[in-house]
Amino acid sequence: MKKILTIMTLMVAFATIMSAQNVKAIEKTMSLGKQKGFYIEVEGGEKENLKDIWTDYMKNFGKTKHNKKAKEYYTKDVRIPVISSSNSVDVYAIFEEGRNQATIYVWAVSGGEFVDNSKGLKIFTQDYYLIARKEVINKEVKEQEKILKKFDDRMNKLIKKNAGYHKDIEKAENKIRKAEENIEKNLNDQDEIQAELIKQKEVLDMIVEKFNNIGKN
Repeated sequence: MKKILTIMTLMVAFATIMSAQNVKAIEKTMSLGKQKGFYIEVEGGEKENLKDIWTDYMKNFGKTKHNKKAKEYYTKDVRIPVISSSNSVDVYAIFEEGRNQATIYVWAVSGGEFVDNSKGLKIFTQDYYLIARKEVINKEVKEQEKILKKFDDRMNKLIKKNAGYHKDIEKAENKIRKAEENIEKNLNDQDEIQAELIKQKEVLDMIVEKFNNIGKN
């Protein structure tokens, strides 16, 4: 368990270092046309899960709505100082499923214009990435804990069976030891009976001899 948690800690730390490099600028079509924004790929992430994480993340700033037609999430007229210290901001996000990862695209409009190559928006996206990545790793840890528990349960069953086998051996050894004692006693009894048989045969022979000698004298 400690090993899993250590790995999780290392992975999160690594994600923190790499997130700045992974957030990239892009020009991509969204509900308001082809606009410049940022995107980042979340390794091991699933689109639906990342949507939920994004919605929770944005609760710190305002209410997020879903544009089903554009498959887009938007949060309007909110204050996000890291993006704009003077104006309110509209934030848009689109999620795409990939192979063993999911990608989030983020745009921001401030003062009626799209934020272009904003360091603030990049940091904002990085912060989301760290939260999402932690959630993904936490999920992986829980899955590995379940697998570990299954192996632990199997090991406990094997240990219990092993103890049962040792008890069976102990019982068998006791039974063999008792049988050996019975064999020894049986042989002693046979010797005693054999001696009695010889004596009894001698007695019988004497009686038979007496019977045969009747009338001969």
